[in-house]
Amino acid sequence: KIESAHMPRRRTFKHPPPQKRIRTETGENAPIDYKEIVKQNALLEKYYQGLGVVPDGEWDLFISAMRRNLPATFRITGTRSTAETIRSCLENKYFPELAEIEIEGEKVPSPHPLPWYPHRLAWHISLSRMVIRHSPAVSKFHSFLVKENQQGNICRQEAVSMIPPLLMDIKSHHKVLDMCAAPGSKTTQLIELLHSEESLTNLIPAGVVVANDADNKRCYMLVHQAKRLNSPCLMVTNHDAAAFPTMYYNNEKGVRQPLLFDRILCDVPCSGDGTLRKNPVIWRDWTPSLAPSLHKLQLRILQRGLELLAPGGRIVYSTCSMNPVEDEAVIATALQLCKGTVELVDCDKELVGLKRLPGLTSWKVMVKTGEWLEKPSDIPRHMSATLTSNMFPPDPSIGEGLHLERCMRVLPHHQDTGGFFISVLHKKDWLPWQNKMRRRLERVVAEEGGKEEEEEQGKTDSENGAKQTGGGEGGDGFVEGGRPALMEGEEDLVEGKVDKEEEGCRRPTLDLGKWGYQKRKAYKEDPYVFVEKDGKLWQSVKEYYGLPDDFAGDQLLTRTVAERKKNVFLASWLIKKLTVHNEQTVRVINIGVKVLARCENLKTACGFRLCQEGIQTMAPFITRHSIKITLDDIMCLLREPNPLTSTLSQEVQAAISTMEAGPVIFRYIPDSTEKLELDKQGSSMISCPIFLSGWIAARSVRLLVGREDHFHYLAMLGCDPPENQSLAPVSGKTLDGDQEVQDGDQGGEDGDQEVQDGDQDQGVTGETDIFQEQDMKEMVEMPDECSTEELNGGVQEAEFKT
Repeated sequence: KIESAHMPRRRTFKHPPPQKRIRTETGENAPIDYKEIVKQNALLEKYYQGLGVVPDGEWDLFISAMRRNLPATFRITGTRSTAETIRSCLENKYFPELAEIEIEGEKVPSPHPLPWYPHRLAWHISLSRMVIRHSPAVSKFHSFLVKENQQGNICRQEAVSMIPPLLMDIKSHHKVLDMCAAPGSKTTQLIELLHSEESLTNLIPAGVVVANDADNKRCYMLVHQAKRLNSPCLMVTNHDAAAFPTMYYNNEKGVRQPLLFDRILCDVPCSGDGTLRKNPVIWRDWTPSLAPSLHKLQLRILQRGLELLAPGGRIVYSTCSMNPVEDEAVIATALQLCKGTVELVDCDKELVGLKRLPGLTSWKVMVKTGEWLEKPSDIPRHMSATLTSNMFPPDPSIGEGLHLERCMRVLPHHQDTGGFFISVLHKKDWLPWQNKMRRRLERVVAEEGGKEEEEEQGKTDSENGAKQTGGGEGGDGFVEGGRPALMEGEEDLVEGKVDKEEEGCRRPTLDLGKWGYQKRKAYKEDPYVFVEKDGKLWQSVKEYYGLPDDFAGDQLLTRTVAERKKNVFLASWLIKKLTVHNEQTVRVINIGVKVLARCENLKTACGFRLCQEGIQTMAPFITRHSIKITLDDIMCLLREPNPLTSTLSQEVQAAISTMEAGPVIFRYIPDSTEKLELDKQGSSMISCPIFLSGWIAARSVRLLVGREDHFHYLAMLGCDPPENQSLAPVSGKTLDGDQEVQDGDQGGEDGDQEVQDGDQDQGVTGETDIFQEQDMKEMVEMPDECSTEELNGGVQEAEFKT
């Protein structure tokens, strides 16, 4: 039996969080001055010196690195072709300018790529505010990074935080779970890896990414981060990771089965002593009792992750702590519980260039008074509820077979990073207490075989359809009362029965503490209403844009039951199945990508226009109202708010003349022979396809993209974005007087913050010198007792503070 102390409820704040305060000598609460924090902690230094985590002779380098500020690192996001275009822009334009700059006789440090990150898509940079203020060239580079970060093409992320997703070996068909996902930097990496195969540029991957977090408000920050990648294969959920529910879905043959994940990221809550360089307050607050208080929670989360993992799958366990009580002790206990069905993976040959240390095989435990405990028998009686034998190293006879040296630990002074711990686990077989789950999947295979035989014989088994609640396309998978429908043989799981053959193989019981798992009050979500293929909405969109008959029109959805839809989203096949069959048991916060928005008060053949967020997903299927443009046309569209049709190329004018006024898609496909002469940069060529949402009128055209997209494409074409020029039209009309889009979805060009169906973003931009403009904040606060249905239904009094 593994004991578990109750984990205190995590403090959550409305955004923006209150400023941290400290009691002064006069008894008054004053804000914390981070400059006055002394970066020393006698217990912390004694602890890590006594553990032997730092190699001999490197302690001075280690502690001096911990006291320095952490340099900034960023990662280029997006598909492979888009990311390479941005990297080319940085390497050919901005980095050479930085290399020639000198301030007070010293050269500005040039950015350099992380040697172990693939394709030079992650970079390390050290620029202070003083350097940015004193150099126009550096200021221009800083402005470029800020705008690309806002647009989602660059993600500010700590270097060591990029490691776990790279070790997961994700393929396009994998089902991926991120158990503790917020704020979302690793989740965006998982989405990129799912979409990374070049052959999938015109298709939707078969896999999914389920991003979960226990904190409801942090889930909206997660949505804000992850939706920048515009993936239809993403689902955001809100559950305690240690009690994440089993999800069910109907497979392609209509048989209901549990969802088991191929890859799981288990980046658990921790004491965070590896982040001392960016969170100096930990120097003051760190105590030896932090790690033991989190050990049992971390073990529960890892155990649940192993249960949700399919045999043959891979799970990565990581923490931003260097403490073996949170690291090797958790891994060793989990491996012993699994009795040989799970093993550590040797990753020494992966990520060549990354400096790392092997995992520890022996360590000691320190109590809050600073005394060392060598073995479990040394635990004082009054600490038996806090310290358990699981926190100590296993017996040497057992430890040799666990291969804890296959874990890896990154120290700050080796590569000027933070501290981090990573271990990769491979599930060889079902866990000892998972015989029920194994038999369920065997029944699924048997039922699939039976259905194939019936199809061959042309028979229908109505009895099987009645028995298999939730089977087929129309079933919802639930019985009266919202309880999940049980498969045959699952009743004994509810009643707690155990077969004789399974005695001794029961799931390890975990003490939930005094209060157990507390249900937190969740934000009420709008429903997920999927579009019917024979409905008016789908038929009008299909005819106007020339979508093929085999396009997944039934995977389009809205977030309102009202007849008049405002925004339309697209989800992958598996995301739809998971949503439909788990809506009553899983708190789903967000799914899919927005692809269509209603055109208000416009007399057009189709009442919906394409959204720039989902245009990459929809573009390969659109055959009508699609206009091929050149680089010269792109420049004209980007530089002028409402350019005349006569200023575009002859081919574009001819295409527009055959169309009525309304929404269109502008499409540019790179041509190896096409070049654009620019005033300063000379010849320039963009290497990735560009798709832009637009509107055509009788004499003029207009792009329906946000300000950040304007700046991004101008920068990719080698032009300096106009800092002082507003790219928004003077009014909401074209030069012909035709009234245009009025749904408020123009990338925030007018500063409006309109709440739309399903748009529940809440997040804060990264607070770093190089990525954050002065006094720039991007925070959205949601009312506590107001549902999205009320907000979208017309309760205009609800305040959204920005």
